[in-house]
Amino acid sequence: MVQGEHEILAQVKEAYQAAHEGGFTGKLLNVLFQRSLYVGKRVRTQTGLGVGAASVGSVAVGMAERIFGSLRERRIMILGAGKMAEVTAKHLLAQKARTLLVANRTFERAYELAKAFGGTAMHYEEGLRQMAGVDIVICSTAAPHVVITPEHVRRIMAERKGRSLFLIDIAVPRDVDPAVNNIENVYLYNIDDLQQIVNTNQARRSKEAEAASRIVQQETHEFVRWLRAHRNGLRTGLKHTGQAGLSPSSE
Repeated sequence: MVQGEHEILAQVKEAYQAAHEGGFTGKLLNVLFQRSLYVGKRVRTQTGLGVGAASVGSVAVGMAERIFGSLRERRIMILGAGKMAEVTAKHLLAQKARTLLVANRTFERAYELAKAFGGTAMHYEEGLRQMAGVDIVICSTAAPHVVITPEHVRRIMAERKGRSLFLIDIAVPRDVDPAVNNIENVYLYNIDDLQQIVNTNQARRSKEAEAASRIVQQETHEFVRWLRAHRNGLRTGLKHTGQAGLSPSSE
């Protein structure tokens, strides 16, 4: 969905390395993937395609950094255990946030997610009580109604003694009552807010995408030339060994 998302290149690299270590790649795939990863690095260093927030998760991190500055001493809570919340938490923790708490109605799922990020799992009701001690709350429950009300947040803010609270509501339907945003020192963003910022950034990078496309085309032509030479070399070798009946693709 997001052009320039760095995670995609990392996923491709990880998949290739797993296949290579398992002995499932030959010369053609090795060259193809090594060149593809090189293209990804060229695009990253020679264009601005990956500059700025490129995904909902990275936008959320940018917003949190504007409010708190460094996230190194901040505590994060995931309320619910949805996939989008997991991705957003991953971006936040990449900035070395200090603590992660995961609260969910199904404790087993909370435990799995907390374990993956080195966090602490807790039951849902306990999470609501612990909100007074965190700085960032990512809301992603499957509740059919609002679960965080202005009254609840006011009680939390009274305990926080003026410390800012950042709420990221990624649930559909909404987990957080929009009126919460009117409370002093409370910052609420929902999935539509974050996606709008992503779309704006995408539009700004349209020229960079064109530059990236030219790099891809250039490197594609280079690979095709190499592939033709490689196949011609195989055919020549087969003729010399008297195995002309074999297909060059058998390599």
